[in-house]
Amino acid sequence: MYWTRYYNQGMVTNPALRTRSQVQPKETMNDAPSASLDCTAGVAGCEPVVANAAQTPADQRFWGWTAMGLGVLAFCKGIRLPNDWSYTQAQLDYSAGLIRRGFFGATLGHWLHLARYGHFAVVSTALLLLLMAALALLARSSKLAQRMPPGELLAVYASSYSVSYLAHLNGYLDIPLALLCVAPLFVRRTGWRLAAAVCCTLLAIPIHEQFFFAFLPLLIVSVLFGVAIARTAAERRLAWTGGTLLAVLGLGLMMYFVRQDSISTSQAGELTQSIARSADHPLDPEVLKGILSNPRENLQIMKSVWARPTFLPAQLESLLLFGPTAAVLSWATLLLLRRWMPGKQRRLYAAVLLATLAPLSLHLVGWDKNRWNEILCLNAFLLLLLVSRLASGVTVQLPVRLRRACLLVMLLNMASGGGMLDNRHIRPFPFLRNADAAVVSAPFLGR
Repeated sequence: MYWTRYYNQGMVTNPALRTRSQVQPKETMNDAPSASLDCTAGVAGCEPVVANAAQTPADQRFWGWTAMGLGVLAFCKGIRLPNDWSYTQAQLDYSAGLIRRGFFGATLGHWLHLARYGHFAVVSTALLLLLMAALALLARSSKLAQRMPPGELLAVYASSYSVSYLAHLNGYLDIPLALLCVAPLFVRRTGWRLAAAVCCTLLAIPIHEQFFFAFLPLLIVSVLFGVAIARTAAERRLAWTGGTLLAVLGLGLMMYFVRQDSISTSQAGELTQSIARSADHPLDPEVLKGILSNPRENLQIMKSVWARPTFLPAQLESLLLFGPTAAVLSWATLLLLRRWMPGKQRRLYAAVLLATLAPLSLHLVGWDKNRWNEILCLNAFLLLLLVSRLASGVTVQLPVRLRRACLLVMLLNMASGGGMLDNRHIRPFPFLRNADAAVVSAPFLGR
């Protein structure tokens, strides 16, 4: 009954297609729902759309609970304890000299005694849960369900393989980097958002240089949006200057760490011994070998990866896992920009698209394809929330094709699997141990 009502009443936008039973009688026009304009098909296609049953608070609550439930399912599909790689990387510090990716271990690693694996697992899981809570709080404060009712877009991301893969990355530095990207988006005023973005950039790039490629473009775009909403010339200058300075700051930090040559073999040995003395969990030697490599050597390795015959099929498989969700969320962002800033939406959407696609540049320097495409999906969601948060008072009626695409992508998301690290597999509902393993371990029962 819900889906029949949802499509039969919520999807008809052309008054000429409404049946007589759907037209409100004149004597009850005072009780009729309010009308708005649907310009999602362009200015020439603007037509009145009657707010219908698909926009009632009950339906918004339904999609809110649906998003929460699908998010829990997607999270449980991928959650695991931190692996040896993430544990080893968190132990890197500056005890043997200034190295890339040593800031996390030199600060939180020492303060919270993360050399103990139990401490590391608890702190890593807490950071992951904090990121999920921050995303949920940002989605609520952005009022996306009110801007683009009744809230299917929240369920699209919550059900996505991006959520499952984020849970799978428990312990990786991607999680604190994502937290440092989300934090400035809570700030409405451009000046304060710029200050928050500068502080987060100063912390994030020393943690891992991938922040420059994956998340810094999003923060720059969030500051440059101040140009579109500025009321005075001074506010516009602040936004332009702030975005430029943020880009220069990120580039300067990135070049500083790139120019830092890899540490010597003796320094690497000293650091390895220091980590081994305090660690109570097996270390991944590949992380320690990476200390000796520099960006030029890394590019040489990537050239051999690009030459593999399986490279392009693997890239296509990864894009099929994350691409549909990113495409639907980016489509919704375009519709919201078109309603919010008519005449400026093309330039704004070009900036949004560049920030969304920025993580794809990581494919040139690293082979963890699913990690980079997961960030692509996350960025698409964050930019939609950013636009929804800034576009106060704007409401967009989603077109029929987008709503149908949302449902199809949700079904596809919940059926998606594969591409996990360490040759692991997703844990399907009800998230218990493998049924076949239980049968094998059971005592043999004769016929």
